[in-house]
Amino acid sequence: MRLHRFTRVRGLIVLFVGLTAGITLLAMGGLEKLSGVGGVLGMSLSALVMIVVGAAKYPRSASTPSHEQVVFGLLRARKKYCLILRPFGQDAEIVLPKTLAKRRTDSGPFTRNVTMEQLVTRAARTVLDMDTYGIVDQRTTFAPPGPILMRAADDVWQEVAQRLISRAHVIVLILPPDRDFGDGFVWEIEQIRQAGATSRVVIVLPPCDQDTEAYEAALRRACVLLALLDGELDHFKVHEYELTLPSGTLVIRSTADGAKWWKIHDEPPERTMLGRKRKTVVADVTYLEVLDVALREIDHEQS
Repeated sequence: MRLHRFTRVRGLIVLFVGLTAGITLLAMGGLEKLSGVGGVLGMSLSALVMIVVGAAKYPRSASTPSHEQVVFGLLRARKKYCLILRPFGQDAEIVLPKTLAKRRTDSGPFTRNVTMEQLVTRAARTVLDMDTYGIVDQRTTFAPPGPILMRAADDVWQEVAQRLISRAHVIVLILPPDRDFGDGFVWEIEQIRQAGATSRVVIVLPPCDQDTEAYEAALRRACVLLALLDGELDHFKVHEYELTLPSGTLVIRSTADGAKWWKIHDEPPERTMLGRKRKTVVADVTYLEVLDVALREIDHEQS
């Protein structure tokens, strides 16, 4: 997974690359101090250090409980909760850099990253003191930490989703950057509409600075999604949303009047000490700030 840059398979790749580089240097006679077995061992230890640091820096995957272990107790307790929905098989597809001091983001191989699911979980917990849940395929036994992702088999997932949708305090729809809607996702949207829960929906788009073409495609899909939440798919309605939603939109709320959106602010570019323009990066705090507002609005309307 993207979150684990230097663990598991990628760690083995780094180790292999390190060993290959060390052997190549020795074969070419470079770096005279690296000689014999000691040189190879040194390169191997360096690669292992990178793996250990990466493993310590990034949280490990969490096991996924079955829906039987979660849904009955959750609904019986009548607690508020946030529900994440996205096309199946698209877990942890949106990854954002974590903001450090002075609202800067780190760079390099050990940049701390967070998934969009983790951001939504953090926002729901911080703003409304709610847990966040989602559904994954029965074969998914491990998933990135953050929301409580429950396994559901093909023959029962619709029943599970329907029950969760009807009682969710907030429903967050995550649009991955490079995936069209599947039949299952469209069915979930229809269940939201039939449950009268469209005003509880928040749509989250991928960042606009990572892949511009994929972002614009996701923005067009968000317009289709809003039209579906309004009722039957109406291409005129879709076009109306396309003319309304500006480029740079990151979060959208479905409202009785149509939609409300938040976009990245146009700010004067910062400059480095050498006078060069510093690249604007859409990071975790960019989403957290607008999710805070959207979640509070929904909670206020339901209180």
